Amino acid sequence: MSDSIENPISLSSDDFDEKLSSFRSSILPASSVLILTHDYPDPDCLASAFGISTLLTFWGIKSSVISFGGFVGRAENRAMIRFLNIRTVPFVLTEVNDFERIILVDSFPGKGNVSLAKETPIHAVIDHHPNDPSPDCPFFYDIRKNYGATSTIITRYLLSAHCPISPKLATALFYGIKTDTGEMRREVSTDDLRCYKYLFDIMDHHLLSRIENPDRDIEFFRVLHKATESAVSFDTVGYTHLGTVSTPDYIAEMADLFHSLEQIEWMICSGIFKNQIFYSIRSKNLDLAGVNAERIATLLGGSGGGHARVAAGRVPIDPNTSNKILEKFESTVKTVFGITNINEEKLL
Repeated sequence: MSDSIENPISLSSDDFDEKLSSFRSSILPASSVLILTHDYPDPDCLASAFGISTLLTFWGIKSSVISFGGFVGRAENRAMIRFLNIRTVPFVLTEVNDFERIILVDSFPGKGNVSLAKETPIHAVIDHHPNDPSPDCPFFYDIRKNYGATSTIITRYLLSAHCPISPKLATALFYGIKTDTGEMRREVSTDDLRCYKYLFDIMDHHLLSRIENPDRDIEFFRVLHKATESAVSFDTVGYTHLGTVSTPDYIAEMADLFHSLEQIEWMICSGIFKNQIFYSIRSKNLDLAGVNAERIATLLGGSGGGHARVAAGRVPIDPNTSNKILEKFESTVKTVFGITNINEEKLL
């Protein structure tokens, strides 16, 4: 395996060389680093954190910890951690003051999906979501909104640093790119495609197959049954509510699955978890998912956003008035998507 970017990917590395140097300067000479993803990490989060941890080890940093505030609920993501030996520590078991540097990956401070106190100093952010740091931002950041996955950015960092990429790390990064781009169907840059091809040749395909085809517990099928019973459509807009779920990962998973319905342009899936309504939005052709997710959140006092065709958010609820808040949420969804006067049609 070559660890140089010029030959395998044939791209200029000047921009990445400069960013990599700035990133390194923002972290070294620390000996302990906390790598934080958003609370309920997806494969892109996990792979990116895994890649950064590998890079820090390559630079001689003795201790780096990957952590997140929630947990991993989706079967594929749990399999990814298990089969690729991605070591993580629950955020509640960490003490941020024990770390000399903190890096946010595939997330951005202040967006409501990272379990970190606002006053906690951040030293670096690497992300591909559409966030805009202030001009006087005190930390290093590399935010590439045109990239389909943060895993692509991390792959370029590793190659620019001449850091060896093991088959397990390549599998993680490949899967991160694959899932966040919908298998190259949405928001794909030239770098996404070229890194995808490069990683394909060095990854462990047997492990990827085990990750993508995990054993599932009975809860998944209960959620699927509930989602199917609840699913309705308003012309080209689909919606399903899962009720109370054991993990918010199910909400994104059902949104992905039901978005494949014929004649559905938009799919919105919601569920209740820990006194919050979580929701995921998918679009096939219209680039407004992130805008609509943010608009819903703003109208209801929550947080939300995302990409052109994949987005999510959460809205706080009072358990004593949860039914009224859910009604208001569903009414807001109808308003935002312009379907208030369209009759619903049940899937079953």
